[in-house]
Amino acid sequence: MGKKNKEYIFDPLTLDYRESVVTWRERFRMAGLMFFVSIAVSFFYLWLYTVVFGQELPKTIILKKQNAEWNSQMSILNTRMDDCQQRLESLQLRDDGVYRAIFGLPEISKDERYSGIGGVNRYEYLIANDHTGLLASSVKKLDFLTKMAFVQSKSYDEVDQMAKRSGDIASCVPAVPPFYPGSRYRISSSFGIRRDPVFHTRRMHQGVDFAMDINTPIYAVGDGTVELVRRELYGYGNSIIINHGFGYKTRYAHMKTINLIPGMSVKRGDCIGLSGNSGKSTGPHLHFEVMYRGRFVNPMNYMDIQIPLDEYVQMIKAREEETGMSSDLIQPVHKDRKTIRKREKKK
Repeated sequence: MGKKNKEYIFDPLTLDYRESVVTWRERFRMAGLMFFVSIAVSFFYLWLYTVVFGQELPKTIILKKQNAEWNSQMSILNTRMDDCQQRLESLQLRDDGVYRAIFGLPEISKDERYSGIGGVNRYEYLIANDHTGLLASSVKKLDFLTKMAFVQSKSYDEVDQMAKRSGDIASCVPAVPPFYPGSRYRISSSFGIRRDPVFHTRRMHQGVDFAMDINTPIYAVGDGTVELVRRELYGYGNSIIINHGFGYKTRYAHMKTINLIPGMSVKRGDCIGLSGNSGKSTGPHLHFEVMYRGRFVNPMNYMDIQIPLDEYVQMIKAREEETGMSSDLIQPVHKDRKTIRKREKKK
């Protein structure tokens, strides 16, 4: 065994050398001191490297690189979601302006499309840990697109159901006049602003007035359900409102008799009553209105007043055969309209 090197120190009291003895406590203190000195030196060099010389640590460089890649991917995702939002908004405009309009469905309001989005800050937990805001923005856009897509899907389901009934639309639209084309009539007041014949003020006339003899048969202009039957001494007098579906309703006013009750189903060509002079009226006539999606529209834009007489008669006869009701109310058809005008001038 090799001899350990021994240390000697000079003792000034004895003027002699003696062996140096270091206790374990002194060794521990020295080790601790060296450790803390090395830590301090390390932090000093770290401070010089990062603060004084402005350099970044390797770990920081790696994290920044990963963060930049992540931000780039989130930006691409946001761009794609913006593109999806534009496409969905385009589909919404087409849905409200074309598809739903064709089938008489009301537009979907913004409150319904975007309900449940916003309001309470449900993204606060993301914002607290997301300094750039990209994560919270992406999650919010995703929720927004999910809601838009869900509402649009429900709308298309509704349009699809209506499309399956598209064959019924033709029979529900008010496309024929409510009386025989050859009947004695004239348009006494058109749709639009006019001078009221009773109050003598300018008012909106929401329908068309057809001056005609009392007891002229009136027919339903399309398939539907009787929504309202009203008998008044003033206003519309004896009137009927038929709901044809697909956004269409029609009103027949100032009638003498009514053959319907609320809730009845009617078909185009059914006799619904006789024209008269009831309510606020200055002479025998039929006031006819067309309402589409809650708004009054010009009936002349829908009904073919020049429909061939034979075609109209065939429609009435077909309904009579289906219902088994006779046409005792039908008046003789006046084919010569020039003769009718001459008679009216003489009167």
